[in-house]
Amino acid sequence: MKFPKRGVTHKIETASWRLLQELAPDEWIVREVSERDYGIDAYIEIVTSSGEVTGNLVSIQLKGVQELVWKPGESGIKSARSPSIKTTTANYWLNLPVPVFLFVAELSTRKIYYVSVEEGIRSQFENLSKQDSITFKLMDELNIESSIGAALFDWFVARERAHHHFVFHITNLLSHIESFGDFIVYNQNRDSFMEVESDRHLQLRALYEACRMASLYLDREWKVDSLKSLYLRDREEWNDPYILLHERTLDCVLRQLEEIFPQLVRKALKLISETQASYWKSRDAMFFRLCSNGELEWSIKHLEQKIGVP
Repeated sequence: MKFPKRGVTHKIETASWRLLQELAPDEWIVREVSERDYGIDAYIEIVTSSGEVTGNLVSIQLKGVQELVWKPGESGIKSARSPSIKTTTANYWLNLPVPVFLFVAELSTRKIYYVSVEEGIRSQFENLSKQDSITFKLMDELNIESSIGAALFDWFVARERAHHHFVFHITNLLSHIESFGDFIVYNQNRDSFMEVESDRHLQLRALYEACRMASLYLDREWKVDSLKSLYLRDREEWNDPYILLHERTLDCVLRQLEEIFPQLVRKALKLISETQASYWKSRDAMFFRLCSNGELEWSIKHLEQKIGVP
């Protein structure tokens, strides 16, 4: 008698799921889905360190391989290419309302590597219409067990969740290069004890939030004092319940912002006009042209001269 044989693909798939269940952090609730044909194998719900289940969901597709082909990079970090993904699946991922990650289990080393696929898709957007499949770049340090991989996973999740907000704020940032620059310059070195008027409060909040969102998306961290701590420090320093903000406190935060503002604008322009050019050209052709025609580069140079950037 002849019986069905269990193929290598099924063995690898089973081993990959066992490995994921074994290596998944305690803060993850992994929920496998019953239908996987559309590119999603499971949902991960991320629980806070205090045990709160907040509904912070991530979609994943899990691929298993016996061994990846690693190549050394210029910085010493090894990289490999993921298994091929159909472009129809990539289009589907790009339209999902939650962050999507590709997990690749390397069975020979018992490690699981990950990549934020939406970011990868936007960087090779032109291939969606030219190819039947695409691959993603995997980094040796980005595995779910490493300290760097664990820390950056949360950042990648937050970054992708903030993408729609980033689009709004980056447009705001680039649209107000001159006015934001003027605000930074003309609101420093004023009389320390004077009150900041309401309209300048609102201008500060607009500049601050645009820079904060751009920094979180482009730089991975935000080192500028929070607005809440800024107002609290002002209250403690001046002990004046009738004034929300004094000129000296405003001067302090603007000195922090002027160091990073031009850098953020340059990084945003590079992202739109180079790194993700095909994506932005398709998404908003007019905005892409405005960012890549060189005029904003002149505005940045003028801004840097104005605030004294060498």
